Amino acid sequence: MLTALRRDGAVRLTLIAILSLLAIGITEACSDSAAGRPEGHRDSVDNTVFDNTVFDKTVFGSNVWQAPGEDRRAAITRIDDAYGPIGIARVFSDWLPPKWGLLESDLGRRPLVVSFRVPPSRVLSGTADDRLLAWFRNAPVDRDTYWVYFHEPEDNVEQGDFTAQEFSDAWSHVARLAASVDNPRLRATMILMCWTVNETSGRDWHDYVPASGEVDVLAWDCYAKGADADSYAEPAELLEPARVASSEVGAEWAIAELGARIQPGTGTDRAAWMEEVGDYAGHHGAVFVTWFDAPIGGEFQLTDEPSIRAWARLVRSAPRRRGGHRHRGGKGA
Repeated sequence: MLTALRRDGAVRLTLIAILSLLAIGITEACSDSAAGRPEGHRDSVDNTVFDNTVFDKTVFGSNVWQAPGEDRRAAITRIDDAYGPIGIARVFSDWLPPKWGLLESDLGRRPLVVSFRVPPSRVLSGTADDRLLAWFRNAPVDRDTYWVYFHEPEDNVEQGDFTAQEFSDAWSHVARLAASVDNPRLRATMILMCWTVNETSGRDWHDYVPASGEVDVLAWDCYAKGADADSYAEPAELLEPARVASSEVGAEWAIAELGARIQPGTGTDRAAWMEEVGDYAGHHGAVFVTWFDAPIGGEFQLTDEPSIRAWARLVRSAPRRRGGHRHRGGKGA
């Protein structure tokens, strides 16, 4: 009798284990379906079906342009409401980088691309060392900061403001200061123009990049359509030379400014092009893509609904980096 009971109990336990395993398999299958593994889903904004691939690496964002009378916090609120919140923000300074207390108070705790400009002669003289070191020491350690010394130096070189070698030496000087604080979330980033890597530009992009291997990310400012162009550039034609150049120097690649004027009509052509570019960048491992969302040098600001929806979809398609977007005070440099 006791033996029979034990045998009956063992059978029950085996059946329970089998049923549990079946339940786990069904749950996992349902989870995969709910996670968006099927080919597409319907967007709640405009009811459009689109590819819902979540890119493994590429984060989409925007520069933080301030409209007349608008402060930076109001600007990022407007941008987040339109697209996001965006996964990365780009800010500019015509001198030293802004203090961290101001950046975090205005923009929250998100990854940033911070571009700053100090003449190479001042950098090479060492007069900016203390301020730059303080800024690097106060940088966050829980999220990436892509620091950029003197983006797009090519025109300045052609104008005779300084030489390509002086720029390269100054960039390396700043890179050594950043490396000295031993913060792996500080990403040494150089930004050149997509035009520079174009064979018809007459330029040699190698002139600007130090051979010492200090560049973590070689990023590019890429614009698709001049005032007289009839169509948008094919994504591969526009971006592949830049991607290959970054790979050649052993750096990751990114698009620091992406822009295109709108063609006459509703903006649907530009919106489709934006998604094609985003798809190319995402599937070719770009670290980040930031739209130049400003009416500077042309009408690149996204004001039409198709383009706004397209960029919002790309922002939502990207993985989230560590660190939230909440606003708070921070340490100043």
